[in-house]
Amino acid sequence: MKKFGNFVLMAITTLVFILLLGPLVIVIVTAFSPSDSFQFPPPGFSLRWFVDFFSRDEMRSAFVLSIELAIGSSIVAAVLGVMAALSTVRSGKRMSGVFQSLYMAPLVFPTIILGLSLLMCYRYVGMPVLAGLAFAHVLVGMPYCYRATFASLQSFDYSLDEAGQSLGASPLKCFFLVTLPLIWPGVLSGWLFAFIVSFGELNTALFLTGPGVTTLPIEIFGFLQFNGGQLVVAAASALQIGMILLIVLVMERAVGLARLVRS
Repeated sequence: MKKFGNFVLMAITTLVFILLLGPLVIVIVTAFSPSDSFQFPPPGFSLRWFVDFFSRDEMRSAFVLSIELAIGSSIVAAVLGVMAALSTVRSGKRMSGVFQSLYMAPLVFPTIILGLSLLMCYRYVGMPVLAGLAFAHVLVGMPYCYRATFASLQSFDYSLDEAGQSLGASPLKCFFLVTLPLIWPGVLSGWLFAFIVSFGELNTALFLTGPGVTTLPIEIFGFLQFNGGQLVVAAASALQIGMILLIVLVMERAVGLARLVRS
C-alpha cells in the first residue's frame, strides 16, 4: 500500500512538472526554429528570429525599458518593503495584522482592477506615463519584498540590536551593521521576486503604457494579437526566460537558492 502511495505521489509530481515546464520548453525550442511557421519539433536550428527581434526598434526598446523598469522598481520595492516590515514588527500585535493586510493588499486585488484604478487616478492628477508605470511596478512588487523581509525579521534576535544601541550606535547605524546583515537573504529573495514580477507584468501595465513607453510583455501581446508573428514572440519570450534564469543563477552562486527559499 505504501509503495502504491509513493507511486501515485511520484506520478502526480511528474505530471505537475510536465504541465509547468512543458510549455516553457516548447517556447524555448521553437524560438530557434529556421522555418517561417510554427513547427514542433523544429526542422533545424537557427538564430533567425532572435536577429529579427533585435532588428525591430519597438521590440528592442521595449526590452530595454522592461529591464530598466524591473531593476529600478524592484530596488525601490525592496527599500519600501524593508521599511514596511520593520514598522510592522515594531507596531505590536494589535496593529501588526492591520499593517500586514494593508501592505499585502496589492496581491489581493486583481491586477486588471489595480491597473484601471491607477489609470483613473493618474488622469485626475496628471501623472506622466513613465512615472506612473514605474509606480505601478513598485506597487505590484512591494508585497513580495515586504513578506520575505517580514519572515526574516520574525526570527531576528532583537537583543543584538539593543546591544548595539547600548554601545552608542545610532538606530540607523545598528540597522546597517547589525540587522541588515542578518536579514539580507530575505531582502534579496524579495527583490528577486519583485524583479521577476515586474519583468513579466502585463495586466497592470496594459492600462498604463503610452506612445514610446511600452514594456516587452505589452509589445509581445500587441504583436501576437495584430501581427501574428508567433516565432518572433517565441524569441522574445525565450529572452525573458533567459534573463530570469540568469538572475536566478547569479543568486544561486552568490547566496544559494535554498537559503533564499528558506528565508
